[in-house]
Amino acid sequence: MSRATRAGWERIRGLPWARFGAGSIAAAAGVALTFVLRALGLGMFLPELAVDFAVNVIPGGLESFFIRTMGGGAKALAVLASLAAVLAAGGLLALPYRRVQGWLGNRWLVLAAYAAGTAAATLLLAVPLLGGGIAGAATSAGWGFATFSQVLGAILYAAVLDYWLVDVAAHYPEGFHLSRRQFIAAGLGAIAAAGVAFYGLSAGVVARARLAFASVEEMFAKERTPTAEFYTVTKNVIDPEVDAGSWRLEVDGLVAVPRTYGYADLEARSAEEEFVTLECVSNEVGGDLIGNATWSGIALADLLADVGADPAADWVALTCADGYTAGIPLAKALDRRTIVALRMNGFPLTRAHGAPARIIVPGLYGMFHAKWLTRISLVQGEFLGFWQRKGWTNRGAIRTTAIIATPRPDTVVTGPTTIGGVAFAGDRGVSRVEVSTDGGATWAPATLKAPALSETAWVLWTFPFDPSEGGAYRVLVRAYDRASVPQEASAAPPFPDGSAGYDSITILVSR
Repeated sequence: MSRATRAGWERIRGLPWARFGAGSIAAAAGVALTFVLRALGLGMFLPELAVDFAVNVIPGGLESFFIRTMGGGAKALAVLASLAAVLAAGGLLALPYRRVQGWLGNRWLVLAAYAAGTAAATLLLAVPLLGGGIAGAATSAGWGFATFSQVLGAILYAAVLDYWLVDVAAHYPEGFHLSRRQFIAAGLGAIAAAGVAFYGLSAGVVARARLAFASVEEMFAKERTPTAEFYTVTKNVIDPEVDAGSWRLEVDGLVAVPRTYGYADLEARSAEEEFVTLECVSNEVGGDLIGNATWSGIALADLLADVGADPAADWVALTCADGYTAGIPLAKALDRRTIVALRMNGFPLTRAHGAPARIIVPGLYGMFHAKWLTRISLVQGEFLGFWQRKGWTNRGAIRTTAIIATPRPDTVVTGPTTIGGVAFAGDRGVSRVEVSTDGGATWAPATLKAPALSETAWVLWTFPFDPSEGGAYRVLVRAYDRASVPQEASAAPPFPDGSAGYDSITILVSR
């Protein structure tokens, strides 16, 4: 070691802030590498595992609160918090670097010790504590790719740390003149940068988002939601990418003859096609977590007929490539409208929507429409899926709802205009929609688009509005299902059974 380097070290020994900062920078490099490997399907990303762990242990009610108040920003914040924890851990590991160097005496031995120690701490301590199993054996990456990615990340961490605390130190013989005040300022800057990143990740979803169309014409043009605009909800930080060629679907459990299907096997069978509207159970009244599409695939009843259901079976457990689970009653599975879907809007499913196959089960909230499906098991007794173990409903019948989708809230009009929106009652169909323009004092029928696409799809409605004088008008809407049962008037939050209440907006009339 050069004289300059030794002089720099003497100064650095009294400045743990500098060593902590160097460790955090090195950790950032290592975690960035593991993110790239994870995106390529070649490894495990520790912050993703941490977020999955948090999602698994947080009670459903608390989780619903975060979703309601922060929307998609809740997940962005969780990712940022996990990243901050990884960077802090990297900084703490760097604090004894000088002492380790004194023990080992050789720069390369120190580098090797830090790489091995970091990899071991990650794979044998952090990952198991976060539910990933020893060396990531319980993750989607498996122990091989998990170990590969974390070892490479640890090597890069050690190399960058060595560079900062040896090579960079050699250029500062007086040491890093980083005062505590400067360190705090740098920390505040990092927090500000994280805030900017958080805003970028969550812009447009932190606030409650409404289902909205620019005009009635656009609403009719998008009666079938374009795939690119169809809502997506996932528990994952990074969704699985499943190769259709090697994908297999197992059908087992309480059956006479278990079977395994490939993608080509299902494509070769006659397909069912139907319009089905999906809605997330977390959707607020009037929210945009709802969409309508055509889905095509094989009736689940046909696959169950292939294997021969045991009379004792009364529930169907669904398992997915990302570890997600859901359960539906056998009676619902035998409804021919319940399908293993391979296509959406005429094209193969996209990754975001569950490729290569997902369940479509009309009448139930989106959490039952399992994506990236890999296994269907017949079981005896009620099966609690991923969200149900956290307190969300396991019956999941969609509540009747009507949404005002145009004009937007607080729109200013100067004359007659048309109010429009959608109404949806799960698989029960919609018989009528009523609109009030005086805050609920009086109601008048809206016009429904006819014919309806299907009983399992939303119905478009319009209502002519010709105010006699200027002012603010509070507009409400309500729907009735096919049996003329009205939607619930009392407001209810999404957790645990889905939201309820009348959607409303204010229209400003200028005369």
